[in-house]
Amino acid sequence: VNLKKRYEFLVAYAGAHGLANALDVLLDAALILKNDKVGVVLIGPGPEKERLKQYSRDKGIDNVYFFDPVPKYEIPSLLNLFDALYIGLQKESLFRFGISPNKIFDYMMAAKPIIQAIDAGNNLVREADCGVYAEAGNVEETAQAIRYLKSLSAGERERLGENGKAFVLENHTYNILAQKFLDAISY
Repeated sequence: VNLKKRYEFLVAYAGAHGLANALDVLLDAALILKNDKVGVVLIGPGPEKERLKQYSRDKGIDNVYFFDPVPKYEIPSLLNLFDALYIGLQKESLFRFGISPNKIFDYMMAAKPIIQAIDAGNNLVREADCGVYAEAGNVEETAQAIRYLKSLSAGERERLGENGKAFVLENHTYNILAQKFLDAISY
């Protein structure tokens, strides 16, 4: 299936298919967007994968595709195939202290706009101006976030993606993090 020919806009999630990742929200958003020429691709393994596949079949969500995991070194070139990337987490009071999932940095380095559906004490996507926020667990907001990114010009989406990449390079490379650590312990 050539997804680029079938859909005007492709959203991907790459990572573990676990309960914490709130992938039901993404699937339900895909159902809302069924007639918007939006395709959703989930890549990776996980204990929820088979249940999510069955959930998609049961609900008739035919614009969602599941792919096997790929080696970590292939993720950057794979993410380049999509128009936007999704990261979500269940609502958890623990997240009020902040989050720092590796996936956000992988997504930012791919220079693609991000849909962040996580309620946390920090919001790296907003801080970097590299995508949009949707309330955790809110299917309608997630669908609206995808529609919003789809409505942007390719240049506007590229600007958001480049903002994310620049943010990582300026704030989260090993050299910069090591220096921040050394500065913090030298007090």
